[in-house]
Parts: sequence; structure tokens; C-alpha cells
Amino acid sequence: MDAKVIFLAVCTLFCFMIPGFVLRKLNLVGDSFTKSASVLTINITQCAMFLLSYVREFKLEVIQGIITIMVISLIVHLLFYFLAKQMFKKTPDSVRRVLQFALIFSNAGYMGIPVVESVFGAEYTIYVTVYVVWFNIFAFSLGRLIYTDDKQYMSIKEAIVNPAVLSILAGLVIYLTGAGGWIANTVGTDTLLGNGVTVVYDVLSALKAMVAPVTMMIVGVRLADVNFKETFKDKTFYGFLALKMLAFPILTWLLLKPFNFFGIVDNTILAITLVVASTPSAAITSMFAELYGGDKVYAGKAVAVTTLLSTITMPIVALLLLI
Repeated sequence: MDAKVIFLAVCTLFCFMIPGFVLRKLNLVGDSFTKSASVLTINITQCAMFLLSYVREFKLEVIQGIITIMVISLIVHLLFYFLAKQMFKKTPDSVRRVLQFALIFSNAGYMGIPVVESVFGAEYTIYVTVYVVWFNIFAFSLGRLIYTDDKQYMSIKEAIVNPAVLSILAGLVIYLTGAGGWIANTVGTDTLLGNGVTVVYDVLSALKAMVAPVTMMIVGVRLADVNFKETFKDKTFYGFLALKMLAFPILTWLLLKPFNFFGIVDNTILAITLVVASTPSAAITSMFAELYGGDKVYAGKAVAVTTLLSTITMPIVALLLLI
């Protein structure tokens, strides 16, 4: 995997931040925009993105890769959780919750899928969606526990019955039944049925194409609110950035490399996992901060700055794959 390709893919996403940044600086958009855009992304466009990942021919080796990624995602999220819980204990409580959550949860879906598609091809995005399943389960259980210290907010039902996971499960059914291959082969055929399938496919593709621009514009809006002068004085934030953008991805590589060496984890799965683990903090970091009493300004800063920094750190982390 070429670090240059990742750099270009991340730079493309970075460019989508610019309109949001400019609009916010001109006071043309505010919190109402980010809230509405987030609702649109969570409930509509990301579901289209996940579903389309499964519209392809069935292959047995893909099932093996799905199982491997499912196990890896479970282990990585558990490891990150236990490590993050030991950190930032001397910081104010509202900030500690944000930093611990932001360390664990990466922007696997909104940023991971576009980057993986650019680097490896659309057929490999199916693996990222599987990684996202555990992301959701942990976010709505242990993630909520981090923010609230109250187990009553841990909801397995909400972790599974939500647009992201339901669309992924629907996609998995489509793939396992062979319907994904049938749809792929039917699109573009000049028949009444083929034209109908093509229309649906084109609509889903258009919605999928909205995910990266809209989500990155939201980050751009939040970046415009960051006080960089104060940020540069915050030593705790420097430590967080080093852990999130370099140490945790390197730890992921160290964890998986022995399995890769013995052929248990192939090169593609290793590379995709490393890309996903090196993505910036998830947008849900700031959403949960607003809902559960975390420092929402600090959360917005964590998401925005890690996204900005990822243009540098993701290609650097990718160099590990040359070893």
C-alpha cells in the first residue's frame, strides 16, 4: 500500500472541510446546520453507503475476511477501552470523559470507507462495515458508560437496533443470499426490471456520495470554532494527539503483525485495519458530549484537530506496512 495514495485520499477529504470552515467563519451556518446534517448522515446517507458495500459477487474468501475483521474489531475496541480508562485521570471530569471516548472510537465509517475505497477499491469497503458493527455496540454500551458512569445508559438494544447496524445486517443478508451479485449484474441491463434496479442503485450511489462531503463539512464548521491559541497551550491535548494518531495505530500494527507473519491475517486485512485504526476521532464523540454532560467544546476540538492532523499521520502510519 502506497502512503502517497493514502495522503491524496485524506487530502481530498480535507478539502471537503474548507466550505464548512468558511461558511462558519462568515456566520452563514451554525449548530442547526451541523445537527441537521448529522441527522441526515446517520439516518440516510451512511445507510446507503453501508448497503452498497454488499452489492457484489459472493466469494468464500470474503466471508473468511469478514470473520477475521469481526474478531480483530472486537479485540481492538476492548484493548483501546481498557487502555483509555487508565489515562487522563488528573484532568477535569468532563474533559477526561471526552478524551477517553475520543481515544477509543475512530471515524471508521465516514472517513475509513472513503479512504479504503480510494486505496483498495470499492469491493474492500465491506470489511470496514464489519468493523463498524463493533464500533456501534461498544459506543452505545461502554462508550456511554465512560460519559455517564451509569450502567443504566448502556443499551445493547440501541447498539444493535440503529440505522448503521441494521443497514449492515441487511447488506450481509443481501450478500449471503447471492442477491448482491444479482443486483450488480442486473444494473445497467436494458430491461424493465434492469432499469428499475438501476434507478434504485443510482439513488443509493448518489446518497453514498454525500457522506464524505457532508460529514467533513460538519468537521470544518467545528474546526472554525477551535481556539488554536488556547489549544497550543494545552499539554494534555498534545498527549492525547500523540496517543490517538500515532501510539494506538502503532499498537494495532504490533498486535496484528505476528498473526500476519504466520499467515493468519493476510496483508490486505492488516492494511485495512491499520487504515481504520489511524482515522481521527469519531464524530459521535461530540454528539455524546452534548447528550451526557461532557465538555462539548473540547469534544468538537478533538474531532476537528485529529481530522486535520490525519492528513499527516495516516500516511506516516501506513509506512509500517513496508516493514
